[in-house]
Amino acid sequence: MEKEKQPSRRQVLILKAQELFARKGIDAVSLNEINKAAGQRNTSALHYHFGNKQGLIKAIIYEHYAAIDQQINQQLDQFEALPKAQQTPRNLLSAIVTSFSQQLDTREGIDYLLIVSQMFVKGTELILEGHPSGEDRARMRIFNLGEAIFTNIAPQVRSTKTVLCASLMINALATYAQSMSSEEHHRLGDKALFISNLIDSVTAIVEATPSAATLQLLEQ
Repeated sequence: MEKEKQPSRRQVLILKAQELFARKGIDAVSLNEINKAAGQRNTSALHYHFGNKQGLIKAIIYEHYAAIDQQINQQLDQFEALPKAQQTPRNLLSAIVTSFSQQLDTREGIDYLLIVSQMFVKGTELILEGHPSGEDRARMRIFNLGEAIFTNIAPQVRSTKTVLCASLMINALATYAQSMSSEEHHRLGDKALFISNLIDSVTAIVEATPSAATLQLLEQ
């Protein structure tokens, strides 16, 4: 019988870190605590593999996102195969939300949502800049497909809508995940209903026409 391959030291550190970050909060967890939980004697392994805490957080997010990126690309392939009349904002956003909603099905996926929701509070880098090496191919496809949606919209409004949609999606999924185990009958409905409502909500953000007050501020 073939011996089961043991996870590398790097993998163990990532698994322990994401578990602690999700349950206790990024700011409340030290590198030393992660090191002890991973069974390491000192922090040299963490510094060697990730450089610092920020590097560790990014490694967790980007490595987990790789599978989501693949799922979104598959969904986008289906979207682009639709007749033009069906290539609506809701169907495009459905491809994104549906892929991220699959994270609700595993403990690691839920941990990922909880960590990303914390990072979104700290800034817009993950949303507007994406992977530093450009490996998040789906993100650029979404932006390119969104050009048809965001026609004649000022860059500031477009960026705001992007941040609002991403924040709403991740925070809503994280909130839903946190209350799944504590409520026998979820107050937000079953998963299918909740996801449909979430898609409706992000679609409303995208399709909303800037008000006269917003347009006036843009002209100043």
